Amino acid sequence: MNTHFASYRRTSSDRILKDFEELKSIDYINELVGALPYVVSILNSDRQIVFSNESLLKKIGLDMEDVLGKRPGEALNCIHSGTMKAGCGTSKNCQVCGAVNAIIKCQETGKPATEECRIRMHGNQECLDLEITASPFHYNGHSFVIFAARDISSEKRREALEKIFFHDVINTAGTLQGVVDLLKQLDDPKKIKSFIDLLSVVSQDLTEEILNQKSLLAAENGELAVNIQEFYLQETLANIIQEFNRHELALNKEIRLGEDPCETTIKTDPVLLRRVIGNMLKNALEAIAVEERVTIDCIVNSDSVIIRVHNPGVIPEPVQKQVFQRSFSTKGKGRGLGTYSMKLLGEKYLGARVSFSSSRSDGTIFSIELPL
Repeated sequence: MNTHFASYRRTSSDRILKDFEELKSIDYINELVGALPYVVSILNSDRQIVFSNESLLKKIGLDMEDVLGKRPGEALNCIHSGTMKAGCGTSKNCQVCGAVNAIIKCQETGKPATEECRIRMHGNQECLDLEITASPFHYNGHSFVIFAARDISSEKRREALEKIFFHDVINTAGTLQGVVDLLKQLDDPKKIKSFIDLLSVVSQDLTEEILNQKSLLAAENGELAVNIQEFYLQETLANIIQEFNRHELALNKEIRLGEDPCETTIKTDPVLLRRVIGNMLKNALEAIAVEERVTIDCIVNSDSVIIRVHNPGVIPEPVQKQVFQRSFSTKGKGRGLGTYSMKLLGEKYLGARVSFSSSRSDGTIFSIELPL
């Protein structure tokens, strides 16, 4: 068996059952682990669960017998846990996983280790932000790790939403105030007219920022309404490009439609599609230098249409492993909802497939494939 990171070795099921029975017989272990309100498991030296509290079992809807022998990512249904035959901790993506890193650090140092971990789950694509604490535990001549996972998703979500909302809205509101202040000093009717037009643009941007945050909150709460309409795709993309050409991120940069004209009609929610493509464009514009170009093109197949946003930059490999995870960003703490919202809105609400590729030869392409 191969691994790209942690050991692939697994303990026999007989040994796991024996460990479980021994730990179960210790009264204080049952009382201590069971009293904690967050997920707590005891792992053996091969990172496999040999004991757990009810919080984990309730979270995943399984019995104790179902989780014995599984690793944390496998129990929590992490999308990367099945990438490699060896399971949780062995894929390339696991190299940046806070859970397996905390466990390994604890095993190597013999001291408690705490890391943050982001897990995207199979099926519903729910994204968990967890604070992992791995602590050493010795019993009957064997070394174990007490694995505690505290759900900090709501904290991370609130922190990110607040910082992004206030950052973007305050910036736009500041621009609005600046235009108003300049307008007060003008006497020339032509200049006044141009500044009024600018006010209209900036106020639209401010409204759009507020609606973006409102949509994301509703989407995460499962309350977002989808309004399916049939519309001409090329016209919609041209309008999006025109809108973003006014954006400060596009200053001295070029946005253009590719050679494929996107001459097709599609049925989907145009507002949500604009949100997804808008986030793709923002990411692309932030990634390129002055005088560089972002291109939007389409591939129309018999049963789907693929909309792609390309920029010449390349995403570093460690960053690629965490794209689409909520709260992850290269822009600093409190950012990181753009790619996450692409995935959430595109796949959960539009029934599309959102993906990306990035290489030195081809640059970076974010795409959304919509069924026709």
